[in-house]
Amino acid sequence: MIGYEKKNVNPRNRKTTDCGVRALTAATGEDYYKVLNDLYEIQVATGYDSADKRSIDRYMARQGWIKHKQPRRPDGKKYLVGEIDELIRPGQSAVVSLAGHLTAVVDGRIIDLWDCRSKTIGNYYTKGGIVMS
Repeated sequence: MIGYEKKNVNPRNRKTTDCGVRALTAATGEDYYKVLNDLYEIQVATGYDSADKRSIDRYMARQGWIKHKQPRRPDGKKYLVGEIDELIRPGQSAVVSLAGHLTAVVDGRIIDLWDCRSKTIGNYYTKGGIVMS
């Protein structure tokens, strides 16, 4: 199972509803305020809230990330966030969507305010390459 690091990348160390910005910041290595500004620019251009999945999709596509649909095992069972290492290459970063939340995977660890490894993976994004099967 993948590791977990409790870390708040919010520059003011706020615990607020900014999980998307925090996840994108941690995974991409971009500055928090640049990510926030880019998402707001998408919001102004599209009318979708900066936290809306359509805005996140646009942001990730512009950054060259690949969106993957919800993964399932051959028996139809869903993967847990803690099992994302079975779907990505060693050292590959990912942004994982789960119910009402986004989290980042960097250097083999979930980077987030809380340990979401026991939650089900929704869609996820990877940078470069093809998902392992």
